[in-house]
Amino acid sequence: MLAPFVDAGVFGAFEVQLASTIARLQPGAGDDVILALTVAARAPGFGHVCVDLDSAVHQISLSDDADEPAVSLPWPSAEGWTRAVAASPLVMQPALGPTVPARPLVWDEGHLYLQRYWHYEVSVARALADRAEQSRISHGQANATGDIDRALAAVFGEARGDEDDLQREAARRSLAPGVSIIAGGPGTGKTHTIARLLAAAHLVRAEDGRDLKVALVAPTGKAAARMRQAVQQELSALQGAGGLAGQAVHALAQAEASTVHRLLGWGEGTHFRHNRSDPIRHDMVIVDETSMVSLPLMAKLLDAVRPQARLVLVGDPYQLASVEAGTVMGDVVGPAVENDPCPPGVLADRITVLRRMRRFSEDSAIAALAEAIRRGDADAAVALLDGTRRGVTWMRNDDVPGVAAVRALAIAAGIEVVRAALEGDTRGALDAANRTKVLAATRRGPFGLYEWSDRIEHAVAEAVPGLNPSRRWYVGKPVIVTGNDPLNHVFNGDVGVVMDRAGSMTVDLAGGDEARSLPPARLDRAEAWWAMTIHKSQGSEFSHAIVSLPEVGSPILTRELLYTAVTRASERVTIVSSEDALRSAIGRPIARASGLRGRLWG
Repeated sequence: MLAPFVDAGVFGAFEVQLASTIARLQPGAGDDVILALTVAARAPGFGHVCVDLDSAVHQISLSDDADEPAVSLPWPSAEGWTRAVAASPLVMQPALGPTVPARPLVWDEGHLYLQRYWHYEVSVARALADRAEQSRISHGQANATGDIDRALAAVFGEARGDEDDLQREAARRSLAPGVSIIAGGPGTGKTHTIARLLAAAHLVRAEDGRDLKVALVAPTGKAAARMRQAVQQELSALQGAGGLAGQAVHALAQAEASTVHRLLGWGEGTHFRHNRSDPIRHDMVIVDETSMVSLPLMAKLLDAVRPQARLVLVGDPYQLASVEAGTVMGDVVGPAVENDPCPPGVLADRITVLRRMRRFSEDSAIAALAEAIRRGDADAAVALLDGTRRGVTWMRNDDVPGVAAVRALAIAAGIEVVRAALEGDTRGALDAANRTKVLAATRRGPFGLYEWSDRIEHAVAEAVPGLNPSRRWYVGKPVIVTGNDPLNHVFNGDVGVVMDRAGSMTVDLAGGDEARSLPPARLDRAEAWWAMTIHKSQGSEFSHAIVSLPEVGSPILTRELLYTAVTRASERVTIVSSEDALRSAIGRPIARASGLRGRLWG
């Protein structure tokens, strides 16, 4: 029954094996129900938490190379399919009351879930609602002492009645036990707010004579390192504010910064060490780049953070969602990001949306381009890229001399990395690697990651005598870690450069003020970092981002992808793309099936 779908590339070995197993365990389940199970199992691979049977063909039938959904396959009629699923003993319906034992499938509010993903979604919604209620109960009690007001005045100054007070309000909400959410685009002051939140929390706790144990976390190692560095810079400006002594600033600056996975602790198999039975001991957990956190990971994090602790979720709801299933940040922020005042919802009074961009000047072309992309206004974006605005450049991919000029910029940056490394200057090499970076939408194909990386590497080798790109490791090679390795304390997204230490090669990984050196033999999951995918670039910032898009028709081309790439640039962005591909990306927002927004906002 599944053969036509497998031949079309819709289902793979995992889904077939699961369907076969369930069919053996439940004889007579029916082809339609087994197909529904297979669809539900495939959906998370496309980022969906659940699936709507009436639109399943459009949600999960796109293969990596297909341009159109496989509409010609023998899909059941939506009405008959729904009836068969609802009547199946393989399906649990929460609306009809609790069912024991659990079933492989869940039919809830018109959505079909694998039981595991339904559990993740329900547990995240319940945990956030409970923490929001806890915040409301404790809010009045905490304010009664005046400690919070004094601390906020010390680190933010007196209230001015303008948009800057939104940062103060975000910090106030975050000082209460429970949960708070700080949402905003690039350069809207999220890190500025986090640093002052930490300082205010320290001042409040200092009156009780207790230390404050804080965890700063992000989904990737690079994002965590960048978060810590940015917070340290902000904290240094606060020394002396409201009695915040240098020793206290130093202690706050040493707050643990790691990946979410590392904070949860690696256990046996796919389980984490910390959970409800063995919670994280921190008083405050601040999660940056929350848009990259998948639904399963958020469920495990919420389970592991103590009920009495403060949980602060920070991120940009317009960025790319996690590679895995879910759109947690977008679902949590919901309509609050577009509406002021915020409409009713269980999290309505826990969300602060920062809207004023501070990274760029008011007339910044990068900021204007990002806003046009966010709105889905392709005409405005194309007009901004007409060549008259400083800071944004558009190079059509059929402009051979123009593309060569852009490539020369990336090559020059690579040469600078290698020469700094050969001189033994790790910091200089890492800084050079972060100034100009190619961000490719795809790995393969023309203008993909591999093509850019190969061309840059070979051109650098021609310019620097003695460099041999046929070797896996050579001095000056920039590298990015592609998988978590808790044993060596190396995590997905960590970046570094190969150096020569007294005749022995090391990989110096960026992290805080000083790089950490590891022998190359201890990095089994790493690749060259001459260029990177846009997905990997989340949590990064580059002076000049060169954004490379594939031809129109690629399923990866989305508005969120382009927005994420453009907002990685702080000074200059260059887009290499055809006009059709550019317009296609801007006009195609990501559509992931999830019920979390409905559970939180109704």
